[in-house]
Amino acid sequence: MKARAALLATCVIFSACTVVKIGKGDTNTIQHDGGAEEANNLANRACRRAGGQAAEIISTVNKDPSLPPGTGKQVTTFRCGSAAGR
Repeated sequence: MKARAALLATCVIFSACTVVKIGKGDTNTIQHDGGAEEANNLANRACRRAGGQAAEIISTVNKDPSLPPGTGKQVTTFRCGSAAGR
């Protein structure tokens, strides 16, 4: 519960163009501009704020599938590794 609250707080901290969505399982999504490096940075920041060590990126896809890969708004699905290990 604490981790979910921290991830929601992270959403407020990030700029208006980034949205963090808490998943029902152990996965979360971030909607953002930029490519894979930006996705990794944002996911890692969200996980650290939630008390985890680092993010494991599951997938990054274009929100608009008609655009070339890595352009436009991106949706990245990730899971956080726990500080105590899994």
